[in-house]
Parts: sequence; structure tokens; C-alpha cells
Amino acid sequence: MGESGTAVALRNVRKAYIEGVPVLAGVDLDIPHGAVTALIGANGSGKSTLVKILSGYHQADPGSQIRIGGRAIGHLTPETARAAGVRFVHQDNTLVPGLSVLDNMLVGAYPTTRLGTIRWAREHRTVTGLLERWGIDARTTDDVGALPRATSAKLSVLRALRTRPGESLRAVILDEPTAALGKDDAAEVLEWIRGLAADNDVGVLFIGHRLDEILGVADSVAVLRGGRVVAHEPSRSLTHEQLVEHIVGTAPGRFYPDRVTPSASAVGLSVRSLGGAALGGVSFDVAEGEVVGVTGLPGSGFEDLARLLFDPDLATSGTIEIAGQRIDAATTPIAERVRLGLVLVPDDRKRLALATELSLSENVSLPRIRTFIRGGLLRRTEESRHTGILIEDYRVVPAVPQIAANRLSGGNQQKVVMAKWLSTKPRVLVVHEPTQAVDVGAKSEIFRLLAASSARGMATVIVSVEYEDLAHLCDRVLVIGGGGIVAEFGGDELTTDAVTAAAFLSSTRTGLNGKTVDA
Repeated sequence: MGESGTAVALRNVRKAYIEGVPVLAGVDLDIPHGAVTALIGANGSGKSTLVKILSGYHQADPGSQIRIGGRAIGHLTPETARAAGVRFVHQDNTLVPGLSVLDNMLVGAYPTTRLGTIRWAREHRTVTGLLERWGIDARTTDDVGALPRATSAKLSVLRALRTRPGESLRAVILDEPTAALGKDDAAEVLEWIRGLAADNDVGVLFIGHRLDEILGVADSVAVLRGGRVVAHEPSRSLTHEQLVEHIVGTAPGRFYPDRVTPSASAVGLSVRSLGGAALGGVSFDVAEGEVVGVTGLPGSGFEDLARLLFDPDLATSGTIEIAGQRIDAATTPIAERVRLGLVLVPDDRKRLALATELSLSENVSLPRIRTFIRGGLLRRTEESRHTGILIEDYRVVPAVPQIAANRLSGGNQQKVVMAKWLSTKPRVLVVHEPTQAVDVGAKSEIFRLLAASSARGMATVIVSVEYEDLAHLCDRVLVIGGGGIVAEFGGDELTTDAVTAAAFLSSTRTGLNGKTVDA
């Protein structure tokens, strides 16, 4: 496509945070007007770094060339990116519940008169016009916290699209805008994004990891691997298998690890009458070496189970037993649970599992920090050497102990959290949405780690809404509805279809055979 049809053109874009460790090794990519270009790649391939360069948050290395609307941009900053017509929407929804649609559209940039007053009537008319133009079913007076999630996601994009007098709009960079949405809401937003590009002649760069979404929304797909674009093809010519091969570099083999059914063994985790949040009291056992999945529909209570097992502030009743050691779910401190061998990999890794400003070495060694103290002094060399071995074993990219955790992609951050807790050799691992917002390559790695740990005798509980993953990874799956267990599947009965059907029937709080299976 010629230069006139290109919103953003990248040539030989390079970036290395640490000398000799390139993150981007010469990216060439065009984002044309009026089309959706998808960017996909394994965690650590350079997607996040490329977005940060385009947004002006990081500077590309010398020799990199960036052209926006045909004009070369020598020093890209957030201000020059906006002035050139590029907007960014990050995956974290930044709308403020409790405020109106109008306030959310204006917050941080309220237009005022020379006297410092706001012409509210004019702003209502302006934002109403934007809502109508971009096809969003909302009013300026609506509380964004009460709107459907899909509408809220569209408003996040709309706020970025709003232009001030004299500004242009050439390209929109969408960084996983559907990561927190269910399939139906995501489909609605994706259809809206396609219209946004085509009807308004805007170039859209869509960064994502869900293959169905990528192939459904994009006109073309660019694949990053090793810091370079290794493929850029029309989406209609790609299959899922071809896309996976581009991402990982080899033909896809078995995506899920082989599961060996554990022989009869001692109970590793015993839960009785656990209640709190939306759970009314559940009971189940997990044997040593067994993997048990827990799922259901959003709001059924299944998503509360992981933290109820770990956090006494949330549980209101119940007991937990680990290798014969009894815990009161509502009173036993977290530190005591960890000492007994119960660890949690939470769904919100940035807020609950990582100190993102600290190094990988500091994050991984935190649960075992006392083992590196001699004579009251922290042996940092020993700590770093220990961490270096772990992050190589867990295939973290880049495998640099000194790098800050916030420099890693989501999938590599998740592997750091896994390394942090699995290195303590726990008896019980509870993991909540282990592959949330990670790509297909990182998923395979995380599945491998879970299988290897259970093979060593660890009792594992996976709390997830990904029915297919649970059907392949678990020995048994429990389905929760109405705050209780309504179905249990194992052996030949454990299939994706069976789990899916039970989850959607779970609102009755009765199983497929018409009776509850609560223990």
C-alpha cells in the first residue's frame, strides 16, 4: 500500500533495555487507514515494548524510523503522538464508576471559558453527538458503573478518540481491549471496532492473544517473534494452526500436556463447609498429585473460592485441612497457611502477586528471603544466582534477574509468580485464572508447569472460566452454581461439552441429573 494510505509506518524499530539483550530487533510494520491490523506474538516477543514506543513512553534506539501520516517523527513523546493523530487504549478500563458518561469523557481535560467556567450545555451536545456518531447506546447522564461491560469498553475507546479543535485522528492502538470481557461482550466490541476503522477511515492496530478474536476482527495479522515481524498476512488466508506455528516458530504439537491419572494416595487438601462472599458453604477433597478444577458462570461464586481458601478476611465459615493440619478458614493468618504449604497464584498478578517496581530476583526470593540472610546481612549474590537458575528453568524472557518485573510481558510475569511460589515446594497450589491475558505460547508453558508440579505430588486447585482448559488439565472438575457445588465430572465424563452444559444450567443449583452434589 502506498504512503498516502498508511496511517503509521515503522521501519527498523529497535529497542534494548540492557546492552546486548534486544527486545525489538528491527520491526517493519505498516498500519493502513480504514483497516484493522492485528499484532500478536508470544509473551516476550516485544508487543508491549512496541506499544510503549508508539505511545512515547519509551524512546526507540537510534536508527529506528517512525512515520505518522507520511511525516517522519524524530522524537516521539505522548504529546507529539497525540498531535500527529495517534490515540491509545490500554487494557485496564480507566473509566470511573459513580461519575456520568459526560464527566468520564471530560475528566482531566475539562474545556473552560476564559473565566474558568464550563459550558455544560455545549459539552452535553458535543458528547451526545460523539455517542451517536460512534454508535454507542448511552446517554451523557448515565453512571458508567451501571452500564453493560461492552458499552463501558466502547466508552474507553471513545474517550481516546475525542479530538480537540485543530487535532486530527489517524490511528488507534488498542492494547487487549477485550481482555476483561466475556465472549458475547467481546464479540460486540470487536464488531464495533471493525466499523470504527472502515466507516471513519482510521487505522487500527489491535493487540490481542485470543486467536478467534484476532482472525475475526482483523483485515491482516502481523506476528512478532524474537523482536521482529516474522509474518504479516491477510487474516482470511490464515488458520488457527498456521497462526500458532508463526507465533511459536514450529508446527503445533499437543497443546495440553499428557495427564497421568494419579494412583490412590493420601488427601492433600480437605475443605469442609467453606463459606463467604457468594459461596454458601462447599466441601471437597483433593488428593496428593491430583488436579481439581473449579468453574461456573460469573456470579455463581466459583471465582470467590481461590481467595476464600487463602484469605481469612473473606471467609465466614469452614475448615481447611492440609496434610492433616487443620485450619480455621475465617481466622488462621495467611502466613500460617503458607507455612503449612498452601500457596495462591491470584488472578490479578500485578496487584496481588508482584511488586512490579522490584527486580525479578527480589520478587522470586521474597517467600524465602530468610534463607539468603547470613549474620544479619542479605547475600545478594547468592539470591541472584538462585533466581537466575529459577527463571531459566521457568523459561522467563528475558532471563535477567536484575530487570524490573514491570518490564516483562503478562505471560512472563505469570511465570515469575509461578516460580516464586512453586520454588517453596508447597503441598497445595491454588491458581486462579492461570492464563488470563497471556498468549498461546505462554499458556502451553504454564500448563507444563502445572502438570510437572502435580506429578511431584502437589495437590492442585485450578479456578477458571476456561472450560476447555479444565477438561484437558484436570482429573476432576467441580461446577458451582448458586453458591454450591452442583456437578462433578471425572474420567470419561469429563469433557468440555459436559462442563459447559453444567455451568450454564448451574443457575438452578441442581446438577444435570436434577439433584445437587454438594458434599
